[in-house]
Amino acid sequence: MQIIEHFIQGKRHNAQLCEDGWVVTPHFAAVVDGSTSKVAGRNGGRMAMELVCKALHTLPPLADKATMLHHLTAVLAAHNVPQAATKAEYRLTCSAVIYSAARRVVWQVGDCLCRFGGTTYTHNKLVDSILTDARCHAVQYLLAHGHTAADIMANDLGRAIIFDALREQTNFQNDPNPYNPYRYPVFDGTPVDHALVPELPVPKGVGEVVLASDGYPMLFDTWQPTEAYLQQVLQSDPLCIAANAATKCLMAGNVSFDDRCYLRIATN
Repeated sequence: MQIIEHFIQGKRHNAQLCEDGWVVTPHFAAVVDGSTSKVAGRNGGRMAMELVCKALHTLPPLADKATMLHHLTAVLAAHNVPQAATKAEYRLTCSAVIYSAARRVVWQVGDCLCRFGGTTYTHNKLVDSILTDARCHAVQYLLAHGHTAADIMANDLGRAIIFDALREQTNFQNDPNPYNPYRYPVFDGTPVDHALVPELPVPKGVGEVVLASDGYPMLFDTWQPTEAYLQQVLQSDPLCIAANAATKCLMAGNVSFDDRCYLRIATN
C-alpha cells in the first residue's frame, strides 16, 4: 500500500488533545477516532485510539473480521480501569475504519467513513441521530428566545441539555441484546457483535481508498475538496444545526466542531 495523502487536525489548537489518529502498516490502513470522554478529567478516547493504532501493527496479515475484532478488543480490555466493568462511560472507547490489503475489504467499527469507487460509506448510530435532532431543536429554541450564536459557541447549552443522554448511551455500545435498536459497535474492551460491523469488498479495479473520521461531514475523492466542504459548513452553520447537524457545535476558539482525519491510500 502507498500513502497518497493524509491530514489530521484536532478541533482545538493543542494537538495533544486530538483523539483521531491514523496508521498504515504493510497489511492494514486505518483511521481511528477516540470517543469523547463523558467523565470529567479523563481522556480515554485518545488512549483508546493510540492503543488500537499500535495493535494494528501486530494484527496477523490474513486476519478476518472475527480475528480483527477479537485482537483489538482484547488490547482495550487489558487497559480498562476497574470502574469499566460496571460503568460503561469509563471504558476506553474508539471507532475505526480499517482496510485489509490481503482481503481487499474495509471494516467499519463505529461511525468512521470510507470512500472508494465513487461511493461514500457511512455507519451512523440511530441514538446519535435522535440526540442530534434534540440538540438542534433546543438550540433553535434558545436562539428564538434571546440567545445569540455567540452565546451558544461560548457555552453550548444545547449539548448540555443532551449530555446526560450522551453519557447514558454508552450503555448501548456493544449491547448483546439483538432486539435493542439503539445498540452500536465500538472498540471498548467488550465483545463486538460481528453482525453489526460492515465488511465492504473493494473491487480489484478500484485503486484507491479513502478512510476518514466523522469530523468530515462529507468525503470526496481527494482531501482538498473534502476540507473545502468542511470549511464551507463551518462558516455557514457554526452552530451545527442545519447543513452539518451534530451533537456539538464549533466552540469559540476552536478550529472545527470535531477532530478530523483523512487518509487516502493506493491499494494496488
